[in-house]
Amino acid sequence: MEKQWVVVTGGTGLVGRSVCHQLKQRGYRVRILSRSANNAWKDVDEAVQWNPEKEELSPDALRNAAAVIHLAGAPIAQRWTAKSRYEILTSRTLSTQTITQTIASLPENERPPVLISASAVGIYPSSPDLLSESAPSGDGFASEVVQAWEHAAVKAETLGCRTVRLRIGLVLDASGGIIGSLKPLFSLGLGSPIGTGDHWQSWIHIEDLSQMILWAIQSEGIHGVYNAASPNPVQNRTFSKALAVALKRPFFFPSVPSWALKTVFGDMSQVVLASNRVASSKVEEAGFEFKHPTLDQAMASLFDH
Repeated sequence: MEKQWVVVTGGTGLVGRSVCHQLKQRGYRVRILSRSANNAWKDVDEAVQWNPEKEELSPDALRNAAAVIHLAGAPIAQRWTAKSRYEILTSRTLSTQTITQTIASLPENERPPVLISASAVGIYPSSPDLLSESAPSGDGFASEVVQAWEHAAVKAETLGCRTVRLRIGLVLDASGGIIGSLKPLFSLGLGSPIGTGDHWQSWIHIEDLSQMILWAIQSEGIHGVYNAASPNPVQNRTFSKALAVALKRPFFFPSVPSWALKTVFGDMSQVVLASNRVASSKVEEAGFEFKHPTLDQAMASLFDH
């Protein structure tokens, strides 16, 4: 039996590399969409060039694919200038529109049956309450971006493509993502809570996220919105201390004051200080099992070798 192709956008990013590796482990052939088409690595069989800014993508890139995994998007963790706001928004919406328009251009019997689209817990209002997928959307730039992103992805449903939107929390990886940003400081023994340290953070181990994406491909009853975050969100003070412990470094520095973050990051500081406490019950009830459900266990798996 010929191996099935899965198409991945953002395939050279932190999550994309992990997903491509898991796909290869499961016996799929992997095709990434890249602006340069020169970014192939050991877990990629083929790289196809596309230009989402101009909404250019060859239909052959998606033709008869078993699934499309859409992870591409400019980093939101940067100072929000007018230019970066535009890039953050359009890198998500135009890329998603490019995918759905390309799917629409294919005959129905050649369209990929499923689209897994990244989303983010930043769609929710900042709150200490445990929020499910049915909670109302928040205000502000981050939430507006996620709403527009998801709206663009829903178009695929009208094309007969089962669509899953995963609202992803902080992704834990030993060398990238939030830990990659914090590790240099924490390794020097300078780790500390942010702001009051009381705000909630929803997180997910990169292995669980990659497995959830593959599970969503293979579970035909899965569609719509799911929170991709562990069952045990924690407050920032707890998260920061757990990272210091995992790195075997002291944890006694005073909190970084909110005003300092606002001075350095401007409006983007609202993302750093937001309280995101989301429920994972929907995805668990649908049959997904977390391998790393608690923060201490997740940190240990990343740093205990």
